[in-house]
Amino acid sequence: MEQPSGRKLTITNLMMLSVALFWGVAWPVGRILAVDLVDYPFSVMFLRYSFALPVLFVWMWYREGNTIPKQEDWKPLFLMAFTSVFLYQIGYMFGMQRTAASDASLIIGFNPVFVAILSIWFLSHRMNSGGILGICLSFSGILLIFLASPNVQIPFNERITGNGMIMFGAFVYAIYVISMRRYVLERGDNQLSSLALIAWVSLIGWLFFIPLVIYEAPWDRTWTNDEWFLIVYLGVLSTAVAYVFFAIGIDVIGANRASSFVNVVPVFGILSSWFLLGEELGWIQLVSLILIYFGVRMVNAQPPEGITKPK
Repeated sequence: MEQPSGRKLTITNLMMLSVALFWGVAWPVGRILAVDLVDYPFSVMFLRYSFALPVLFVWMWYREGNTIPKQEDWKPLFLMAFTSVFLYQIGYMFGMQRTAASDASLIIGFNPVFVAILSIWFLSHRMNSGGILGICLSFSGILLIFLASPNVQIPFNERITGNGMIMFGAFVYAIYVISMRRYVLERGDNQLSSLALIAWVSLIGWLFFIPLVIYEAPWDRTWTNDEWFLIVYLGVLSTAVAYVFFAIGIDVIGANRASSFVNVVPVFGILSSWFLLGEELGWIQLVSLILIYFGVRMVNAQPPEGITKPK
């Protein structure tokens, strides 16, 4: 990779920090919408991607032209859309109806651990004792938030259910990551670019919501300007712009350095939840964050030994 100039590196780092901020603030924003629009969760999911899709496709057409998936791309694209868009958004919205946004921003950090576990079965990765210890550390951090969250204003049973839905979201997103890696291994040089992949996966996932939106009939409700503003934030900034910035970051500073900024997301999630929602700040969250962070680092440090091309 060509070494970027100092100015370009600074701009890229600021873009990646913006990504972490956008994703962190998405947790209290999602909590507000989930609670206020409890009868229209699928409409919120649908509208989020309705605002994201034009940005993603315009940027794709600007960078690559009119990229159309080939026949052999559609099956993996549907699986990735069903998991990363449809099922993940269900876990996100229904989880945010029931749990604290700051807790959810920590729990979603277990996603890389799910990816590592699934990689053992589907990508023939191996796990050594360090990786197993990392899983235990991360799980301890998650368990701490489940059982000792400072956000006691939400009933315990309700919070446990919401946290479980967020864990479900982390798991199905891990399936998406594994599916994407299998797609890359199988398609090789014939694969779609990361930008085209995100755009088409988002479009297919958006279509899954349509029957449920028709059932909810959101046109019978008057939507406030604040609700529209928050949905636009989720669609344009937290989804489309964040993905575009992240893709640029990977191109400039590499996947490992770009991914390191994801570690800042829970910090922004906790602080913005405290500022916007008045959620509690406590030492439990700090301990949980440290356990999850170091656990994930140990899991990600695993050598990808024994990787074979999926059949």
